[in-house]
Amino acid sequence: MSSLTSALTTTSLSQQMFSLASSTFRLAASALTRLQQQQEQCQAELASLAHLPEYSLEQVSWHDRPDDCWIVLNDKVYNVTKLVHNHPGGMEVMMEQAGRDATLAFRSVGHSIDAIEQVDEFLVGILPAKERMYLRSRK
Repeated sequence: MSSLTSALTTTSLSQQMFSLASSTFRLAASALTRLQQQQEQCQAELASLAHLPEYSLEQVSWHDRPDDCWIVLNDKVYNVTKLVHNHPGGMEVMMEQAGRDATLAFRSVGHSIDAIEQVDEFLVGILPAKERMYLRSRK
């Protein structure tokens, strides 16, 4: 291989490495920006919920009957007693989650925007910080 060919190959490889490093940096910067935005949104949501009382998962578990039904969704506590008999999936679906964290079950069904907005009117509290999985405060 001539020295010219070798120099061109080295230059081409250097350019490819630089291009890859630049792309990696842009991706990392973009991911960091998204994480910062999510953190800010979480902080804003926590601030908007600060006036609500805290209920532990144990306290929520006491509300597991059709006439007294609470669930947890995304670390927020809801008294959904009025929805038990009117739930489109039936009372059984609601009672399976009564007194529990229903976040995964709720998400897996793919509820409509209307359903998500409807449940907001039943918000009664929030989990204590040590029990939260979704709403985290900055330490």
